[in-house]
Amino acid sequence: MASLSEIELFEALSFGPGLPPQGSRIPVRITVTGVTLHPGEPMEETLLFEALRVTAGGFNHDQMTLAWTENGAVRSLVLSDDRAKETFLSLAPPSLAPQLMQWRKQTERVQRGMRFGWMLLGFILLLPLLLGLALWWQSDTLAAWAVQRISLASERQWGDLIYAQTQTGLTLLPKGETTQAIEEIGERLTKGAPYPFHWHVANDPTVNAFAIPGGHVVIFTGLIRAADSAEEVAGVLAHEAEHVLQRHSLKGIVHQLGWQVVLTLIFSEWGGQGSGQIGEAAAQLPLLRFGRDQESEADREALALLKEAKVDPNGMITFFHRLAKEEGVSIPLLSTHPPSASRAEAIQNEIKKLGPWESKPLPYDWAQIKKKRTK
Repeated sequence: MASLSEIELFEALSFGPGLPPQGSRIPVRITVTGVTLHPGEPMEETLLFEALRVTAGGFNHDQMTLAWTENGAVRSLVLSDDRAKETFLSLAPPSLAPQLMQWRKQTERVQRGMRFGWMLLGFILLLPLLLGLALWWQSDTLAAWAVQRISLASERQWGDLIYAQTQTGLTLLPKGETTQAIEEIGERLTKGAPYPFHWHVANDPTVNAFAIPGGHVVIFTGLIRAADSAEEVAGVLAHEAEHVLQRHSLKGIVHQLGWQVVLTLIFSEWGGQGSGQIGEAAAQLPLLRFGRDQESEADREALALLKEAKVDPNGMITFFHRLAKEEGVSIPLLSTHPPSASRAEAIQNEIKKLGPWESKPLPYDWAQIKKKRTK
């Protein structure tokens, strides 16, 4: 009879060729044989323990990453659930003992370092609780401080590597009317920017877009199809461009992946662990949720870009308003860029503050562009 742990289903994040760059959440079951993906489904597959490589990941090294090679490509599975990790540890065979021992050492070393840090701070300052609260409260400030130490050249280089990793999970549109329109709008908005922006269109029905540190911006055809005008798309592109220019994406990755990323970027150590962090960053990027202050800053500065480019800012408002009214529909762009009445009001107030400006209609037949390879 199977034990309770062998019956229990867990949720894990799967990465690999053909999967979204942010990974795919799938059900798994852990047994004495190995890890079964999609149990009970037509695509069910069992990974034998001996085929797996175990490493630690995450900001605190508390995640368990299982990697294996399939048809010459590396695939991986991330276990974050404590119960799932406990089950894996209890059922893993002796052959995995060296890897699991190393995983425990990595996890314990980070935890031990954190405990030592708290004890040292408490001993010196005699205010451990207050200091702990202060550090937690100022975590975004600390991430911003670290990002200021990273050069633009290192950020661009790292962004290129992240994009190269992300690109394997995307189906990009070839050069054509659609990509040309996006590139021209993007270049118009970011003229004179300190980053050499690169604009990419992914053939994906999802209404989404995301920005990569250093200047890569990916927009999905689902978003292009959801827009009613080039001005609406321009509002999204300006917003994403500001996440790059204000280094929000970089701050988010530093906050998620920890200080090793900061040291890698400062000293440009791209080999070894640095190359592994690129994959983790690529996986985290589409999942980043920006804080209210960052969203407000991106909105505010995006309007400045639109004004400089002489683009009507009302498209930015109408697009988000229309998406927000889509009841019962899951829209990834809104999950990472949540709309609200106060946010819309803030955008309108900022437009009034900037004052009226001359805008020129963007020279694109958007209805025609939407028909071109956006299905």
